Amino acid sequence: MKTCLFILTAILLFSCQRHVSEHDSELQEIYARLDKDIDNSADFEKEKNDRIAKYKREYTKAPTERKRIEIANKLIDEFNAYNADSTLHYIGLNLQCSATRTIPGEYTRLLIKRADVYAHAGLFADALATMKAIPHDSLSPALLEDYYSTYSALYQYLCEYTFEHETSMHYDAKRAAYSDSLRNVIAPGTFNHMVYVMAEIARRGNTDKAIKELSAHITDYEVGTREYSILASTLAFIYKMAGRDDEYKRYLAMSAISDVRGAVKENMSFREVATVMFEDNDLERANRYLKKSIADANFYSAQMRNAQSTKMLPVIDDAYSSARNEMTTRLRALVWLTGVLSVVLLITIFLILKQFRRLRKVKEGLSAANKSLSELSEQLKTNNEELETRNRELSESNRTKEQYASLFMGYCSTAISVLQHYQMSLHKMAMQGRNMSALIKKLESQETIDHLLKEFYMKFDEAILNIYPDFIEKFNKLLKPDEQLVMKNGELLNTEARIFALIRIGIEDNSEISGFLRCSLSTVYTYRSKLKKRALNPDTFEQDIRKIY
Repeated sequence: MKTCLFILTAILLFSCQRHVSEHDSELQEIYARLDKDIDNSADFEKEKNDRIAKYKREYTKAPTERKRIEIANKLIDEFNAYNADSTLHYIGLNLQCSATRTIPGEYTRLLIKRADVYAHAGLFADALATMKAIPHDSLSPALLEDYYSTYSALYQYLCEYTFEHETSMHYDAKRAAYSDSLRNVIAPGTFNHMVYVMAEIARRGNTDKAIKELSAHITDYEVGTREYSILASTLAFIYKMAGRDDEYKRYLAMSAISDVRGAVKENMSFREVATVMFEDNDLERANRYLKKSIADANFYSAQMRNAQSTKMLPVIDDAYSSARNEMTTRLRALVWLTGVLSVVLLITIFLILKQFRRLRKVKEGLSAANKSLSELSEQLKTNNEELETRNRELSESNRTKEQYASLFMGYCSTAISVLQHYQMSLHKMAMQGRNMSALIKKLESQETIDHLLKEFYMKFDEAILNIYPDFIEKFNKLLKPDEQLVMKNGELLNTEARIFALIRIGIEDNSEISGFLRCSLSTVYTYRSKLKKRALNPDTFEQDIRKIY
């Protein structure tokens, strides 16, 4: 028995050794939402592609050059952050249209947009050349805002992409200068003001002001829009600067969710979330998010994002492979321990049944002795005290026998519950393995549990009828003639009989009975109530059950 308990304890401790996330429940819900959205990403991309196809049809049928420019701008907005080559294609078409120059500022706006796409795609030389060719002194306030924000973003990317410290510092100084210039021409509360100006304020140490400003305006944008993705990402990094890691992770994940729903391919959120997952030892998610980041960068043609993500891939991939190998080894050990436990359980059941046979022989001997005592009682009335003493000893023996039966039933029920719980734990661990479907299918089978339950209840029925051979007959004598129990063919006891057999051996609590029989409390209560109503003496029915011998 001690060996069995030791193995049971070892199984439970071993199966509980899994990664416990330190994130709060809200963060885990956001990660689960992100995983679900990634699974449904094809639907979001289909919506975008349907809109693109619609605009392309409209473009080919446009009656005037001015109308084609309008539709091409819609296609530029759709392809922006989705596919750099297509975005540049439609920008080029509009720049070639003579009607573009008749629209005030439109030609310059398209040049700035072209430079912005070059920067996102990692074509920094082309982006700088395009921007330097624009005469900024004559730009309108609206175009100046685009001009400064594009330059600020361009130098930010150059700063991220450059490894040489002095060059990186030079680019960062340029970025800060253009952010300051932007501050002079932009209205507070606008999108660019929050992304560039407030971010610069945060870099200079006033993170509280930046957080307050962005938190107040981020709800103005819908999740799934490019604006929400950028604001959530910006707010995340400001929280990181402020040392508030939980908020950093939350808004970074929300930015990734928005990118998925908006079918945004030019993103940095997945690379950063993958880094967070790697640091939190969630290697499966880290691997998945990083590979999505690389796939998105390739689709968009973003050389910079691709290079940044590819640097991390070998590190995360190696860690992920090591974790999977470790899990495989652990699962093999658990399967082996399952077999050992099953053998131990079968041996235990065999020994207990053997003990029950001995108890039955003892009961037969006690019945014979009781009969002899009854006959002698008439002849030895003077030895009444001695007979009473022996009767008390016999009663105590019966109580011991009933306690032993109750202990056996409780133990077997607990052993079955442990096996069931253990199988569920194996299933959860196997699900994390992704490619272990065969093991999962085997472990999901209820065949073992059902077989053990069927065997267990059969042994229980045999034990009860061994101890109380006339249990059903005496039980039915307590019921009305037309309300008596009838067992089905091949059935020793049914559920109703088992409930009152448990009551006979001292298990009377409804919750204990429901746990033993694997049924609900209401079912136990209903059976007890209905059988009381069918009894000859409902008020003393359960007391009469306890007197069956």
